[in-house]
Amino acid sequence: MRIRLSVKQNKPDQLIPINYQFLLSSFIYKTIENSDGNYSRWLHDSGFMSGNKKFKMFTFSKLNIPKSSFVSLYGKSFLKIECSRFEFDISMMSNKTVEKFIIGMFMDQKMNIYEKNVESEFSVNTVEMVPEPEIKEEMIFRTISPMVLSRSIIHNGKQSQEYLSPEDPEYFNYLKKNLLEKQTTLLMSKNGSAPDDKDSNVLKLGTVDSFELKGNCKSKLITIKEGTAEETKIKGYYMTFKIKADPEIIRTSYEAGFGKHCSLGFGCVQEVR
Repeated sequence: MRIRLSVKQNKPDQLIPINYQFLLSSFIYKTIENSDGNYSRWLHDSGFMSGNKKFKMFTFSKLNIPKSSFVSLYGKSFLKIECSRFEFDISMMSNKTVEKFIIGMFMDQKMNIYEKNVESEFSVNTVEMVPEPEIKEEMIFRTISPMVLSRSIIHNGKQSQEYLSPEDPEYFNYLKKNLLEKQTTLLMSKNGSAPDDKDSNVLKLGTVDSFELKGNCKSKLITIKEGTAEETKIKGYYMTFKIKADPEIIRTSYEAGFGKHCSLGFGCVQEVR
């Protein structure tokens, strides 16, 4: 399920960090906490699990700001919002997560973004449902937040992550693995056991058949928890792609996000018709 938030400024020309993704993710958890603190903590700390894999099963788009400019302040880069309203989409696989978020949203219709010396206050003007596209086994999507895939490597004697370009020959294999892990986790949460083709009483796991990059891709480096000891830089890619897979896998990926780090605002897509 997908909802669109229209947000208005409480005062003109407010600033938000360019790397706002972690702050928006925190806003989502806080809003759910307004409705149900236990559920918010469960979603943040564990979420949907399968073995050692954890998925929050939600994602969100980049901010759609009609007019803005760049400002340097305190040694960092900010966006100055030069319009009265902007919007963004939040996409959630679980109806319960959507319900908790919407209840929390109407309990406190504010979105405050803090970054040390800069504080900006916004009010949520409207919350509307975004119609789901017709899910088919072959679809074309455009990313509305960067999509992330990575592989483990050893760098300077330490384990590290190498972020993959969609043009990497191994990209499809890593995408397929990610999507199947998400679907396995979802099926386990519904049925209490892993999907197994040998067991007719358990839902079967579908297939991911192909991925095709349409046109060029563009990389985007985003800093999470900027300026803290936990600072991390994540590289994702904006792109348009065609995918062929079991429709339920496509539905899960559309609602929960494609790739890694979706709950930090990566892997959100919309259909291209």
